[in-house]
Amino acid sequence: MGEGVDEGEGEGEGARENKAGRVNRPRDIVALARGDGWIVVAKPPKVITHRNWAHRHERAAVQRARDLVRGRVYPIHRLDRAASGCLLLATHRARAGELQAALVEGEKQYLAFVRGDLPIDGPTRVENPMKDSRGVLREAASVVEKLGGSADPRCSLLLVRPETGRFHQVRRHVRDLHHPIIGDTDHGDSRINRWWREERGFGRLGLHAHRLSLRLPGGEEIEATCPLFTDHHAVFTTLPWWDAAVARLPALALPPLRTNGRGWAPGPGAADAAARGLGLPADEALGPSDPSQLDANLGDEDVLDADLAAVVDLDALEELA
Repeated sequence: MGEGVDEGEGEGEGARENKAGRVNRPRDIVALARGDGWIVVAKPPKVITHRNWAHRHERAAVQRARDLVRGRVYPIHRLDRAASGCLLLATHRARAGELQAALVEGEKQYLAFVRGDLPIDGPTRVENPMKDSRGVLREAASVVEKLGGSADPRCSLLLVRPETGRFHQVRRHVRDLHHPIIGDTDHGDSRINRWWREERGFGRLGLHAHRLSLRLPGGEEIEATCPLFTDHHAVFTTLPWWDAAVARLPALALPPLRTNGRGWAPGPGAADAAARGLGLPADEALGPSDPSQLDANLGDEDVLDADLAAVVDLDALEELA
């Protein structure tokens, strides 16, 4: 297993030309772990996983990761634009299939910031079935555990471990407990969302893919934990349950990744702090220092997307968030 944090230079004025006249794009995504044929990145909020017909020219997480590794990447699952956290991609097309199969059997952990103080202290299992895209009712199971909660304001932070891969499963299962995710415009409460936005400055979906853990057929293990982004961190740390939540899940105390209006930008010393947290030397966490090594001029992006669709069934990607 390869672990580390690989931070770029943020989103400055845009792409730059190197001495050879090739385009160097700013690196604007963090690598949480990487190995032979795969990488786990921290998908920023407000960034789509991959481009589609409605957003053909958007700088999606796939394009950001591609520029980071200086090669093609293939998403193994998907996170909603408003969600953040661990995103697994293949860096060798031949490994995409086995990574998808391993992810189905692996463990995924999500942090869900929800309305109300969940009145259950221990883990609880939710098994409400869900309809798939064809309207067929399918089994669905998640384990939900409260990390912290309060009556004023009425909210909780939950750790959710989905055991199946249904669309929006995490959101729908916590809603079924009558504790919808704050900021969820599909399954949540618009009145409550508005209060948190106007009174607390909480302006996006309270859902974060916190951790991935899976084993590949050859025995290789992939483990990655994504720190909170600063927009979540800034609100959570003001709430009465924060210290109790950190005591139950110490990884919440990792230095947060800074957000800006376009997704993510590195804060001062962020790479050093994250590298220390993962036991890596800072220069390794920062990635290559020679600007000529950052070339991302891989050719026509429409060709890359055609290649992506040929390798990965984009319609079938698991989107629990």
